[in-house]
Amino acid sequence: MTTRLGALRADYLAGLRTYLEDESEAGLAYSYELGRRAMMERLGLLDMAALHRAALDTLVLPAPPSDQPRLMEAATAFFNELLAPFELSIEGYRAALTASEERFQLAVSGAMAGLWDWNPQTDEIYFSPQFKRIMGYEDSELPNERQAHFGAIDEQDFERVTQSLMSHLDRRQVYDVEYRVRTKSGEPRWVHSRGQALWNDSGEPYRMVGWILDITDRKRDEEALRASREEMRRLSAHIQHVREEEKARIARELHDDLGQQLTALKMATSLLESGVRTDQPWPAQSTLNGLYAMIDELVESIRHIAADLHPVMLDDLGLIPAIDNLIDEFSARYGIRVIRHIDPDAIAFNRECRIDMFRMVQEALTNVARHSGASEVVLDIVRADPHCIVRIVDNGRGAAIDGAKGRHSFGLLGMRERAALLGGEIRISSEPGAGFALTAILPLASLEAKDASSS
Repeated sequence: MTTRLGALRADYLAGLRTYLEDESEAGLAYSYELGRRAMMERLGLLDMAALHRAALDTLVLPAPPSDQPRLMEAATAFFNELLAPFELSIEGYRAALTASEERFQLAVSGAMAGLWDWNPQTDEIYFSPQFKRIMGYEDSELPNERQAHFGAIDEQDFERVTQSLMSHLDRRQVYDVEYRVRTKSGEPRWVHSRGQALWNDSGEPYRMVGWILDITDRKRDEEALRASREEMRRLSAHIQHVREEEKARIARELHDDLGQQLTALKMATSLLESGVRTDQPWPAQSTLNGLYAMIDELVESIRHIAADLHPVMLDDLGLIPAIDNLIDEFSARYGIRVIRHIDPDAIAFNRECRIDMFRMVQEALTNVARHSGASEVVLDIVRADPHCIVRIVDNGRGAAIDGAKGRHSFGLLGMRERAALLGGEIRISSEPGAGFALTAILPLASLEAKDASSS
């Protein structure tokens, strides 16, 4: 018997290795034939469990943790096909499972999945200790009753689970479903359940065996990814909208401001030209002063448009002087007092971070002016090794945290993206009537100049 088991073990290992690579129907058929061969050679279920456990130790358990759930799932399908020809009675199967619970559980799932074994005719059911642990219970706490699990299924998923189960039993469709359950503590968890029934000669299901895996972390990751993609889609659309608005604003300024000034300058120049042609005396000094004033206005308009596109002061004087100038203009325009706590010599900001730092402060002040109704703002830019802390706090109307994604959510999203590019994060604190506080926590390693030439 040892020789037969050794030969079967080698064939099983080779077949499972191939199936883990391609998960083909041919691989499942091969496993089924191995099961028939084992029965003909009078090998038992415990021998199959030992054979499968050895294969898991060789092929699955050494794999990276991120790959193990997928490999376990495929290995379980392969093992189920091996077991199918045995056609054990429910009582004999339970006796084998009870005799080697720990060993069989490891063989099927690497101690990650929870096993269940159900008799649809008598409604008797068995839950393995790992099944109960996934549900948050000790082995002795959860009764072996179908309702003990079905009653914990989230009501939004219950009908879908029962329909999938009935489709498997009545029409032999695949039972493979993901659903939410309530654990002992009341915490909702996601599980992935698969099962396979056995039918008698009359076509009636007399046993169904399966497993559940806790997939809560994967579901949370998927939801976070979906939310992130949706957020990025909305941000991309907003950026495109802002670009079009900026183009329209610049076009208006060029047309309404520069265009009118250039037209007036052209008219004044034409008058001078007419005077020269008619041999009139050279224009009075007041006329020339008017021309000079028009030219000065043109220069100032061009500087204003250029400063909006990119603050030249950032390159000429550095980040802190540019922020000081931004605050002065902000206070003059909106009548909001800004109290500054900035040590200009505490951090040697490099050139790469300046525009992101400037835009974060600019956007925060813009949100204060547009949405807060504040009369005073406190701006801190301080060194707190190993971080730079930028904090903007207003005394405005505030907002509920859940409502922080309101009208200015795109501004906050943009600040979060800039902070992330610098390796940091944005934190928000606010309550209705208690003002709004925004804090950027940024690593000094990404902000400080690498050498003197970078400052």
